Amino acid sequence: MREDVLFRPVRIGPLVVPNRIVMTTVKLGYGSLDGGVSERHLAFYRRRAEGGVGLLTTEPLFVRPDGRELPSQMGAHEDSLVTGLRRLAEVVHDAGGRIMAHLNHAGRAASPKLVGEANLLSASPVMCPANQGQPRSMSPVEIREVVGAFGEAARRVAEAGFDVLEIPFSHGYLIHQFLSPRTNLRRDGYGGNLENRLRFGIEVLDGVRARVGGALPIVVRMNAADYAEGGLTLDDALHVARALAAWGVDALSVTSGTMCESVPYCLYPAGTPQAHLLPMAEEIRRASRLPVIVAGRIRSPDVARQALETEQADLIGLGRPLLADPDWVKKTEQGDEEEILLCPACHQGCLGELRKGNGTGCLINPLTGRESEFRIEPAARPREILVVGGGPAGLQAAIVSARRGHRVSLSEEKETLGGQLALAARVPHKEGFGDVIRSLELMAERAGVSISRGVHLTPTDILSRKPDALILATGGIPLMSLVPGLAEARWIPASDILDGEHRVEADTVLVIGGGLVGLEVADFLSARGKSVIVVELSEEVGHKLDPLPRTMLLKRLKEQGVEIRTGTTVAQASNRVVTLLTGEEAAEVVVDLVVVAVGVRSNRELADALAGSGLEIHTIGDAKEPRGVGEAVLEGLEAGSSV
Repeated sequence: MREDVLFRPVRIGPLVVPNRIVMTTVKLGYGSLDGGVSERHLAFYRRRAEGGVGLLTTEPLFVRPDGRELPSQMGAHEDSLVTGLRRLAEVVHDAGGRIMAHLNHAGRAASPKLVGEANLLSASPVMCPANQGQPRSMSPVEIREVVGAFGEAARRVAEAGFDVLEIPFSHGYLIHQFLSPRTNLRRDGYGGNLENRLRFGIEVLDGVRARVGGALPIVVRMNAADYAEGGLTLDDALHVARALAAWGVDALSVTSGTMCESVPYCLYPAGTPQAHLLPMAEEIRRASRLPVIVAGRIRSPDVARQALETEQADLIGLGRPLLADPDWVKKTEQGDEEEILLCPACHQGCLGELRKGNGTGCLINPLTGRESEFRIEPAARPREILVVGGGPAGLQAAIVSARRGHRVSLSEEKETLGGQLALAARVPHKEGFGDVIRSLELMAERAGVSISRGVHLTPTDILSRKPDALILATGGIPLMSLVPGLAEARWIPASDILDGEHRVEADTVLVIGGGLVGLEVADFLSARGKSVIVVELSEEVGHKLDPLPRTMLLKRLKEQGVEIRTGTTVAQASNRVVTLLTGEEAAEVVVDLVVVAVGVRSNRELADALAGSGLEIHTIGDAKEPRGVGEAVLEGLEAGSSV
């Protein structure tokens, strides 16, 4: 049997990494205002180490308070934090892993609300469009102070027992702000040509090396391209890579984008290209002759393996894929790649929850960020569990129940599983949800769940089966928009479009509702050449979406010619003519089809019919209350853990 290149050991300086997988830095937001390591941090990193990741990278550790992005971010700016950092290193080592400290100062990308706009530092006073922060140009004294702060932070993590240091020359953070001609307008020795713009970063490396010596490997994370007008290009990156190799760094980690101008190319949500950094990483690897780590929507072992075999990179960086499945490495090593829960790049449970202040989680893996709270324990005695509904909530409940030792049956009314995830998988750029459904179905089958499809269970059917516990995950029923004359028009609920039950012959479509579903239906239809109008009662569409995927979706809809009318209601519909009312102004549009996307109501038919039956009933997901997939999956975990 041929050796799998993913599991060949590789050397970063004096450190031998047992496989080629690196968990790249992911902001977690699990800490407190003092920047200390929390139990939540320890449990999160321990779990990834147990999953077999070759080298784990911490979330960005701020080296000074004025370089902080989040109030709940880990820091390395004070000696008092060494004890917690040492615990983190020990936890990872005890689980068989290795850990790299990512030291950072965000510069103008720091949070103005957190650090105060007057304290925002940068190479030059160039505003950050993403946070609207106006930084000030650093003086030579401040430059020396920040260089010293990096050195002291490096000393602390070295004392704490970390295995590797990573310094970011990337993502529009402070060192990158000196590197980029877009943000460095200086006329002193730190500005002008690229050699001068590199000076600050080299001084940081010098300061770090002076504090930790040569035993601790240093990795530099660098951009292959900024994707920002006036920013760094691949030619610049090749120059930087050669300079870093000449200085003596031990490896390079290749990424792209800036957190101020080109956020999608930092965070890679759905709709951005997959694995497109590989050709650029190959050029950087060839120019530097250093080991190269590369990330950027590399989801599957096959893509990772091919990148290594073709010598485009030496190690593969995974961030959010290890939120979705911490056992990505272990499953690959065991030849069980089909069960890997592949990240769909939705950003709803990770970045979306981080922005809300809840800390990073995962839409499809409810245990992410909750490793210290949940332990799936064997049941005291096996029971007969019946799950009705094969959407994300029902599948999660069935998997967890079965893994605890219960005898579990799942019944789904449709011929296919997945519920809302199956609908989402038909939306452009969200096809990855189809992989999620397949993995969840496989997990359920392997756990011993008996799955029935295309079966409608009545209350009598359920009572006759006499389950010890009943989990109702029956989902929601589309709401009907109360529009005079709508019954006379051609109308269907949005779900009929996405589940393929309705073949859309219409050329012109009116979508009522500008929430997530309405916008995604508009995306689906416009991508197929339909002329689409979206009407929304409120003054904003997609207001519950995270800003990044919302911005990308709205940009795509605009490019596809979708017309969006906010503050608008449908006053009347008759045949093909629909009257829209915006304020006091009425307008008639001629459409072939009306699609209603105004939400759902809970399907409580079985719950209400079985109330008082004496059965132990757990109602979860939209059947309990219409919300998002994340809440449904979490309730599936909770129900499966409690039956």
